[in-house]
Amino acid sequence: MTNSKRDYFLACAEDGSLSMRPYCGSCGHQLNEDYFCENCQRQCRCTHVKCEDRDSYSLMDALIKKNKAFKKFTIEILI
Repeated sequence: MTNSKRDYFLACAEDGSLSMRPYCGSCGHQLNEDYFCENCQRQCRCTHVKCEDRDSYSLMDALIKKNKAFKKFTIEILI
């Protein structure tokens, strides 16, 4: 189950690589590198990943399993 107010990354596969863009879960505003939402005036924390397709889901799933820094991340596929 996902929470629509949860900050997240939108992930897609580009030429076999994973591209992730951060978004504010409260307003949907795309975030800058500092993860601060200028629209809501709050610091966001992205630990959920919404994958646009099966390729990006597979790449993200492998990253979570191989890298301890991502162990608390959750993922979903949007298709």
